Amino acid sequence: MLKEQQAMLELIFNLIKGNTEHTSKVDFTPQKPSFSKMPESAQRLPRSSPEEQGIRSAQIMDLMKELLSLNKVDIHQVMVLRHGYVIGECHYAPYPENLWHITHSLCKSITGIAIGMLIDDGKLRLDDKVLDIFDKSIFSIRGFQQRNLTVEHLLTMTSLVQFNERGAVSCNDWVRGFLDSPVNGTAGSKFEYNSMNTYMLSAIVTEITGESLMDYLRPRLFEPLGITRIFWESCPKGITKGGWGLFLCPEDAAKIGQLCLQKGMWNQCQLVPLQWLEEACVCHVETPKQFGAYGYGYQMWMAGRPGSYVFNGMLGQNVLVYPDLDMVIVTNAGSNELFHTSLLSDTVAKYFEGDFIPEEHVRKNPWAYHKLQNFQRKTGIHDTRFPVVSCAGLKKVLWYGSESYKRKKLISRTEGRFYKLEKQHVGILPLIMQVFHNNFTDGISEVGFIVKDQKFYFCFREGKKASMMEVGWKEAKITELDMHGEPYLVAVKGQAAYDEDGHTMLKLKFSFIEEASTRQLKIRFTDDQLEMMWSECPGKDLLLTGLDSIMSEGTSSFLLDSLMEKDTIGLVDLLLDQTICPKVKGEEDDQVRERFLREVPISFTL
Repeated sequence: MLKEQQAMLELIFNLIKGNTEHTSKVDFTPQKPSFSKMPESAQRLPRSSPEEQGIRSAQIMDLMKELLSLNKVDIHQVMVLRHGYVIGECHYAPYPENLWHITHSLCKSITGIAIGMLIDDGKLRLDDKVLDIFDKSIFSIRGFQQRNLTVEHLLTMTSLVQFNERGAVSCNDWVRGFLDSPVNGTAGSKFEYNSMNTYMLSAIVTEITGESLMDYLRPRLFEPLGITRIFWESCPKGITKGGWGLFLCPEDAAKIGQLCLQKGMWNQCQLVPLQWLEEACVCHVETPKQFGAYGYGYQMWMAGRPGSYVFNGMLGQNVLVYPDLDMVIVTNAGSNELFHTSLLSDTVAKYFEGDFIPEEHVRKNPWAYHKLQNFQRKTGIHDTRFPVVSCAGLKKVLWYGSESYKRKKLISRTEGRFYKLEKQHVGILPLIMQVFHNNFTDGISEVGFIVKDQKFYFCFREGKKASMMEVGWKEAKITELDMHGEPYLVAVKGQAAYDEDGHTMLKLKFSFIEEASTRQLKIRFTDDQLEMMWSECPGKDLLLTGLDSIMSEGTSSFLLDSLMEKDTIGLVDLLLDQTICPKVKGEEDDQVRERFLREVPISFTL
């Protein structure tokens, strides 16, 4: 395991030092397609007022309002189903309706469903030994420590194999790395969360069927549900990641939850074996305190109501299934919380767990339903969230004057100006996205500002590529960026201001609307210079939590133990602060301007 530990440490310190060029140990190949090129689904869920399905509109609106009010939650999408009908659906600007969203570990439950299908087909058993499934030539004698490891151990996160999330950043052959790793105890003896367990379940699907997990599920699950706008990343060997990397629309996630609620039936067809759902959705192993009090099933988390369960992904990606209420709730968010237990989950539980019992008969309330619809419509258009970016050392900002006046002064001050930046490996993509997608920045070296057709553009050069994004003032404007051949949709919103010395300032928020991450930037202009102060969410606190979890859980080495010692963690904290919230200075440069204007995709006359 020393190789994986060293690779993880090298990655961490390269990120801290701002050296992201050639830092990845995993081959990068562009995979992600453009959402706009994906075919639309012709199969939508039916809609209804909440009262028609036994729930009050006011209760749905109160939940949606409270989630919006919680800055730590950063809610993106909510969808509520009862009796198979959508009774509440809210997309919070700038996150558009019917756009796919990263699911993170939510997709682990979908991988579990595929295993259930293989078992039902007689091609796999829970007690099958993992080593018996794969070619013996791909692992060494050390791998025989896993001789008692079964498929069920992978499903319940009790494999105790030491090849964990570090493997995804340390080598190209994850199957070999997993099967060639020692076990940290007796398999099945305790819960130890490890995304590579789920990856191995995906690899098992490929080993048995000859198809990727994505190809295996497409005709058996996705097509019958009308799920067409979907993408699932693969490892360098072409195996679907299984435990992460899935982009899925909220309504399609709701369909999968509703399918499970209907015991695997859809349009009179048994898509998922009933017996599998009955076994997968009950507790098989107790979990540590930070993961909640209800336990874990087969790639499923248990929830607070009796018989309820959750497909859960970090930062607020959830499909909650409440069988006794006949309800499904889907959330997408950018919460600055890592584990299954979170403020978002607690908020939903406050409304639908505990003592909540639906009324048998709810009178129609057109006025309350109208208010709910108005709230959902307004939040889909108006983005009221623009958090203040905390940047140490920045003087107090004065927001005096009308917004229109400040904006005109800013545009006049910045129009047509371009700047060469000091060398610093800061990219548009947040660090967490760079790591998850293995798509690391080449560093922004130049920035500038252009006005064309009364539109204001933020321009930048990252690596060799020149890009530009329209900035929205009242509402965010969406641009599709090409990052090393992968398209990412970014909503950009700006705000103008002055500092106490009268210097012009521009505040920008970059919302990666297919993701759970945002970037914030403050730019202060002085004479022919600028200073850029970056931040991102999820930020430093979450990365430190994840670092501690990944690097200390079930592993031990001098390097890791040294890094996580009390005295050292303060240094890591400081260095991460400089990495997550870097400051970059730049000098105005006419050559930068001329070079950029030769390369931008549309012709500008200034």
